[in-house]
Amino acid sequence: MSDEARMLYLSRDEIEKYQLERLREILTRAQRAPYFAKRLADFKVESLDDLARLPLTTKDDLRAASPFGAVAVPISELHQYHESTGTTGVAASSWLTRRDSEAFADQINQCALEFGPEDMVVNKFPYAISMPAHIVKQAAQRRGAAVVSASSLSPLCPYTRTLELMQKLRATVLMCLPTDANLLASAARAMGLNPAKDFALRSIGTAGAVLTEARRRRIAECWNCQVYNLYGTTETGNLASDCSAGNLHLSWDHFLVEVLDEQTHWPLPEGKIGMPAITTIQREAMPLIRYVLSDQIRLEYDHNCRCGRHAPIVHHHGRDQTRFTFRDRSISMAELEDRLLRLPTEVVGDIWMIVITPDRVYFRSEASHPDASLYQQAEQDVGAEFDLPLTLDAVPPGTLFPIADLLEPALTGKPKYYCHAPSLAEAPGSLPELWMAPFLAAASDDPAPEPPRP
Repeated sequence: MSDEARMLYLSRDEIEKYQLERLREILTRAQRAPYFAKRLADFKVESLDDLARLPLTTKDDLRAASPFGAVAVPISELHQYHESTGTTGVAASSWLTRRDSEAFADQINQCALEFGPEDMVVNKFPYAISMPAHIVKQAAQRRGAAVVSASSLSPLCPYTRTLELMQKLRATVLMCLPTDANLLASAARAMGLNPAKDFALRSIGTAGAVLTEARRRRIAECWNCQVYNLYGTTETGNLASDCSAGNLHLSWDHFLVEVLDEQTHWPLPEGKIGMPAITTIQREAMPLIRYVLSDQIRLEYDHNCRCGRHAPIVHHHGRDQTRFTFRDRSISMAELEDRLLRLPTEVVGDIWMIVITPDRVYFRSEASHPDASLYQQAEQDVGAEFDLPLTLDAVPPGTLFPIADLLEPALTGKPKYYCHAPSLAEAPGSLPELWMAPFLAAASDDPAPEPPRP
């Protein structure tokens, strides 16, 4: 077992001694960054509880400090640059030193997926300015695996070409968004292939979206392989990863995580659901102190996970972007999905969209064998559970994600799964249409180019 992996098996007392030592070092380092210099001046740390006396850092703070205001090292030590996607606002900068990038890869390698020299890894995360693809590639290569840079959000390697690569190279690991695992399976079937039999995958690693247990089971059954989850952000790195028992364990040797009340911003008792504030304890280039994420999580310290790790289990209840509002109530899309995907796949398919109208919530899904009686029962049971006027709306396969978009090179935006509309008829007709809406709106706001001068 590597020293990196051994940290996850330390006792809580042992890790807290380590965390306190690292916290003191990182607070000293962070004061070299203009953004943190005044915030941390003369601050003394006697215990981990003292961290709660410091102000929070928000994404807007990082945006205002970008690109260099939160950097704590000379420019000569900077090694790698990333940004958040910018789909929810102005992008925030994220800088790494060489040691930071290695630490980020170590965080990925805490996952029980365990890349190895025999692995051929198809990396379907987007190779762009965001973080995941680059760090996954480094993590796999540090363990001796070969990496195929398939990327996403690009017409250069559509689903068809990715599947061809997976077949001819006998890929053993696929790394992608949970949605891409579903869409690749749909494309494979459209090409006359059986995802469970015609590929050599042993594992799929997912990140970038909440992986519900229902979706994990479906992906595993579809591809006949193990499915592992990673949880992180471009700004922080990978916060938690799955163990062999399928539990998401915090990388507590890299991060201090407080769970805060959303209203008071004060730490909650252990086991309560709240928003996480992340303090990095190994980051060099851009330390983060109490960086607040728009997520809801719960940390479970008192567990006996059969993997043997003592690091707390992270229960991820979704991000702001995965919650929708209906009649002034916030609804977790992930919890609704998890409940409905327990129905048979032929009745409620893997490709779905939620449409929220003023009077009703529609869960639209592609279904090969619709079942009106099951829909009626689910509408009653799940609707009562979530206190929603719910309608399950079955559409033929190929409606929500047209076969042409699966089989042809096409640009698609960042996955999104719900929308508000005056009525079902006025909602986007497909997921690509929904995903591209922000990009099309931005393009329509751009001034028209001036005509060429004679």
